[in-house]
Amino acid sequence: MLRSDASRNRSQLIESACRLIAEVGSDEVSARDIADYAGVSTATLYRHFTSKQALVDEISVDRWRRATGWVRDDVARPALQEIVTVFDRFSRMVSSDAQFISAAGLQVGRTPTAIGPVRRLFDERLSELWARARSQGEIRSWADPVDTMELVWAIRNQERRLPMLATVLSGIAAPDSDIDGMLRRARS
Repeated sequence: MLRSDASRNRSQLIESACRLIAEVGSDEVSARDIADYAGVSTATLYRHFTSKQALVDEISVDRWRRATGWVRDDVARPALQEIVTVFDRFSRMVSSDAQFISAAGLQVGRTPTAIGPVRRLFDERLSELWARARSQGEIRSWADPVDTMELVWAIRNQERRLPMLATVLSGIAAPDSDIDGMLRRARS
């Protein structure tokens, strides 16, 4: 467990790297630039990350770690509502980071390789939630969580994010599902 100041520094480094790389490109940003932007020393950066690339990789791992935390199987709520909430948050995160993803040369869900264990946990949790939604008749029998996730992480346009997400969700949900209502609840 990190001390609060160390945790704050680590978070600031991740956020600063994401912003700088999105603005000017990965090749144009040095570890020193990131540390300066974060308001910490280069030594602090290297205490947390072995290299600039390790910091860039951690941005993706951190995103998947947060996404994994969003996948809850709260039996008090309809499973489809939980899925809609996860996909809304995920598409918001990916579309807001679209410039970083492009500048860093990432393939969401595939790179860096360090996301593997976290991504597997996300996939397991989503599959369990998906199975509950399917057993409740909330999701079409042929819909697949991996295929649907691929469509969701392809959403990059922030202005079109909600209509695109609604289209994806309408394709997997049972015909009588109120996707617009679920999306409103997901954002509240």
